[in-house]
Amino acid sequence: MYEVGAAMRRGDGTTSRRFWSKWCHNGFSFWCKKYFWEGQLKQGAVDEGNENVTNTRGPLSGLSPSKRKLVGLLIPAAFFHFWYWSIMTYRNLFYVYETKYPMSITMVFGSIIAGMTSVGGGAIAFPVMTLVMKEPPEIARDLAMSLQANGMTAASFSIFFMKVHIERHALLFSLLGSSIGVIFGLEVIDPLLTPPMKKMGFVSIFFAFSFALFLINWNHKRTTFNNIPELNWWKRLLLFIFGFIGGIFTSFSGSGADICMFSLLTLFFKVSEKVSTPTSVVLMAMTSMVCWWWRTLVTGAMPQESWEYLLVVVPIVTIGAPFGALIGTHFHRLVLAACVYILNTMSLVSAFVIVPQTPVLVGGSIGLMVAMFIIYSVIYKLGDRMNMKYEKASIKAKEEAKMKADSANSLTQNDVPDHTRDNPAYIGSTEYISRM
Repeated sequence: MYEVGAAMRRGDGTTSRRFWSKWCHNGFSFWCKKYFWEGQLKQGAVDEGNENVTNTRGPLSGLSPSKRKLVGLLIPAAFFHFWYWSIMTYRNLFYVYETKYPMSITMVFGSIIAGMTSVGGGAIAFPVMTLVMKEPPEIARDLAMSLQANGMTAASFSIFFMKVHIERHALLFSLLGSSIGVIFGLEVIDPLLTPPMKKMGFVSIFFAFSFALFLINWNHKRTTFNNIPELNWWKRLLLFIFGFIGGIFTSFSGSGADICMFSLLTLFFKVSEKVSTPTSVVLMAMTSMVCWWWRTLVTGAMPQESWEYLLVVVPIVTIGAPFGALIGTHFHRLVLAACVYILNTMSLVSAFVIVPQTPVLVGGSIGLMVAMFIIYSVIYKLGDRMNMKYEKASIKAKEEAKMKADSANSLTQNDVPDHTRDNPAYIGSTEYISRM
């Protein structure tokens, strides 16, 4: 490096060009590998950086990682496409493409985003349908939860099949809360809200979270975990409550349970985005399934328009969402967070431009954003305090364990007679044991 610098100072143009060419090539490769191909975090990892823990039991466990990824994409796609094309051909339903094809184009991009981030396909479909295509929020909501019930279920299969690490306790208790919340929201909350309130409330809440996450990630070296530290009863209750709130958001916008759990995991429990993202994908798939079943099997209220939109997006999302899940598991957590910033900011700007604004609606949206940002910030600060206590307890436990080990070693040494301790055979045996 010194020689290159000296050559550059001497004006040696050939050496200078060679140096910068090598630096740009290696630097760009390193940057791409770090942020866009970091590697999957396998199920069973405990601490950050422990990415090689895999479960070798079960069917198809002998597949290589590359083959497992390919099979994880093909199995759900083959399953959904077999039934889709069979039904479409038997009932001759291809006429829906004549007027609904713009949604197919939209979800080529939206399904990949749904699989690789925590915002879900509904975060793309809902604002596009309500803001751009001028569809009622009810139709957009039913389409969002039905396409997520198909596409994100396919992505969830790929996540489990590739053995990507997820926070299973968070998934279980959040799912219990979101299942109750989405039914409560459909029957009680949704009828009380007007369409503009639903549109602006959706984008305002999610933008506030994105802004909070952006400020938090300004410190790129912040401590993160791969699992919730010291899970106990009140943390389980907190997961249930946030799942319930997210279920209510899902009931009028088709998405929300994923963002609520994602915010709790990243802001409060300090779980890495690399773990929170696939966990939120699986949660949103299951919550959407509950919402879809309730609208179709229990109340029978899903409109025909939503069914027609669903028919044109199913073949897209059942391929795009698993593909997005595969891509997202390799991205660095900061890249995943950046996708959340960009998407929610675009949704907010579009909503203010397209939705007819009134002073009450503008004031309510701004007030909601400020209030949610304060709530997210408080959650983050409380999480900081809890994390500091956890780190202090961990350090103290390690020091106590080390002191016990040292005292045990000293007692062992003191129990050995002096003439034995000075024996060369004894010294050689202890050195051998220590090397072991």
